[in-house]
Amino acid sequence: MKQRLITYLFFSFLMSGSVFAMEPVKGDTTEYRIDTVHSRLYWSCNIHHGYMYLQQGCLKMSGENLIGADILMKMDSVFDQDITYQLMKKTLQNILRSDVFFNTKKYPYSRFVLDHARHIKGSEYEVTGDLELTGVEGCITFKVRILKKGDHLEIKSDKFYINRLRWGITSYSAHVAKSRKNFIVSDSIGISFDLRATPKK
Repeated sequence: MKQRLITYLFFSFLMSGSVFAMEPVKGDTTEYRIDTVHSRLYWSCNIHHGYMYLQQGCLKMSGENLIGADILMKMDSVFDQDITYQLMKKTLQNILRSDVFFNTKKYPYSRFVLDHARHIKGSEYEVTGDLELTGVEGCITFKVRILKKGDHLEIKSDKFYINRLRWGITSYSAHVAKSRKNFIVSDSIGISFDLRATPKK
């Protein structure tokens, strides 16, 4: 119940145009804003791959430690990069955005919130947090590299995989769908991202 209330309040502030913010910065903590113009999330599934844009996001660093992250992905910005025939490209993009897959009209955003991060060595971190996708939350873990370049951060993840069935996306799955083989889509979705973040002013 508490989680639902928090999610409701978050989207209420978002839709009213309020500033997206994390908890107040304390001590030697530095807060960064995601540069959505120069940031991308990349996806792959079967023979297809593409990208999507981020709506907004924040990161918190305390020295070399990543202590906070709250990132919002814009689900209706799912684009394909491998199909050259425009009609087929648009067809795939429309399917991904429809209620068959991501249902972007009902769930316009997905959200990742950091639970904890382990500093491995140098610029490498292991990150664990909650991914909310199509209204369902699930815990994911992946590795990232965080590099400080001048006054900004560059954050790049290794490619990792999620099982879409865990988030209730069952269409065209070999485990669920009764479709011809050429309509079967892998349950595994590959994800990686390349982000740029600048200090909050």
